[in-house]
Amino acid sequence: MIFRSLDILKLIYPYVKKNFYKILLGILCMIIVDAAQLLIPQIIKSAIDSLSLTSFDNKTLFIQCTFILFLGLAMAGLRYGWRNLLMGSARDVEKGIRDDLFRHVLNLDMAYYDRVKTGDIMTHATSDINHIRMAFGFGLIVLVDTILLGGATLAIMLWTHPTLTALAMIPMPFLILVTRTLGKKMYAFHQTAQESYSQLTELVRESFFGIRIIKVFNFETIIDNKVKKASTDYFKKNLKRALVTALLKPLLGLFFNLSTLVVIFYGGFLVIKQIITPGELVAFLQYLGILAWPVIAIGWMTNLFQRGMASLKRINTLLDSMPDVISPDNPVIPRKMDGNIVFKDVSFSYDKDKPILSNIDLKIHQGTSIGISGPPGSGKTSLVQLIPRLYNATRGKILIDGLDLSTLDLNFLRQHIALMSQESFLFSGTIQENILMGQDMEKEKLDQVIRVCSLEDTLEKMPDGLDTIVGERGITLSGGQKQRIALARTLMHKKPIIILDDPISQMDTHTASKVISRLNRMNLNATFIIISHRISALASCDTIYIFKNGRINHFGTHEELIAKDRFYKESYLVQQFEEEYGA
Repeated sequence: MIFRSLDILKLIYPYVKKNFYKILLGILCMIIVDAAQLLIPQIIKSAIDSLSLTSFDNKTLFIQCTFILFLGLAMAGLRYGWRNLLMGSARDVEKGIRDDLFRHVLNLDMAYYDRVKTGDIMTHATSDINHIRMAFGFGLIVLVDTILLGGATLAIMLWTHPTLTALAMIPMPFLILVTRTLGKKMYAFHQTAQESYSQLTELVRESFFGIRIIKVFNFETIIDNKVKKASTDYFKKNLKRALVTALLKPLLGLFFNLSTLVVIFYGGFLVIKQIITPGELVAFLQYLGILAWPVIAIGWMTNLFQRGMASLKRINTLLDSMPDVISPDNPVIPRKMDGNIVFKDVSFSYDKDKPILSNIDLKIHQGTSIGISGPPGSGKTSLVQLIPRLYNATRGKILIDGLDLSTLDLNFLRQHIALMSQESFLFSGTIQENILMGQDMEKEKLDQVIRVCSLEDTLEKMPDGLDTIVGERGITLSGGQKQRIALARTLMHKKPIIILDDPISQMDTHTASKVISRLNRMNLNATFIIISHRISALASCDTIYIFKNGRINHFGTHEELIAKDRFYKESYLVQQFEEEYGA
């Protein structure tokens, strides 16, 4: 169990090492503050005992009060110091873990995102990291206070009167038992509450992303009920955690008050018998008050550490998730990539029970243009996602320029492939930022791509042109506008392999024809693969492949497929009729 806990703590070790001297200095400041707190009751004891003496004068009282004031000011300054040092270190831990988490999540493959909800990842990056910061910020502070201040206070109380101290400590075993029992429940309730929070976060995120669909279909009541149900579940699980915390604090307060009662009763008896002085009794009560913070803080510390360890375990689980798609230990990095692609008996499935692609044999020569079509779900998108290794083939080999994809450096491979996916995702920012994505580009090249993607008229109608803010996920733009911007982003940089997955599906017929015509005239000088249901987009390709049920059904030129493939011919005739009718 101890080794398992140490293994969980490996995540924060680098940041503790980095901030070691700051943490050490912060703890030193705490030690001085604790020493000052322990000294003040002794001064008060001396003052009270001296009040009964005829030799006591105003000067002595003034000196003692001044000393207490000096200690108070010093404690305030040192408290400010250790809060800056220790809480600053905790913030550094928070930042470091968040950076590590985000970097790791970016490196995970697509299969991971198919399995895990976005809400879970968001909870790790926000709530869980916050709990870790609290545990190793405030938690560390409480731990030091509990050990140093609590231990020193108890030692002084024992030195003052062992029997009185023993009687004051009678409730403590019950306190330890309660803390241990309730601490386990806190840990379990925190785990379930965080899982429920992840589900709620995912549902809310999904609802906002789909707000247009919700409004169009009048789903407000249905979605509202789903969120209410998830929110109620989170509330109930969080309430269990809160009830445990609420129960712990009053019990700690009760035990402390019982100790105070014992000290006043038995301590008063000792003063009457002149075994201890009134000043010693007052000092003892003050030490008991000082001890109350470390003792009561045990519950708070337990709560913080239980939450922190639970959250740390959850984040470690995510960080221990390794991608299946990685670069080999000794990757091959060719001097260049020409773009010859060969599929050898390639099969693929997202799970073992349902094959998506079966026994694909395909050769794509450098510089040729390839069209791919077929019914929905026939495996077209899955095929092209294997080329940049977004997924690994389940069986068979994929070669580029005679080299197995699995032997190539992953970054090198993806740097030489431009892929436009079906989803025309745009980031919040300007149109130009979405096209360039932080890269420098000559204006002449940018203008050329804008013309090819038929964006010039659209930009002229926008008051800010390329500097127009597109909003979250491009929500201010139409589907066709987003698709053309995504296409421009794909074409901006010269790559030896260009893959367009349904690039004109959301464009009107007239705009789509212009884009395809300009795209065909553009000197891409690359291996070009386009997936489309629109035959007009495929007609000029050197070879067109028709997929059906995860296999290549037919292939050939546009004219050959009209003659021998029923799906292709019917799609062509229907679309030709629609274009003529629309004209």
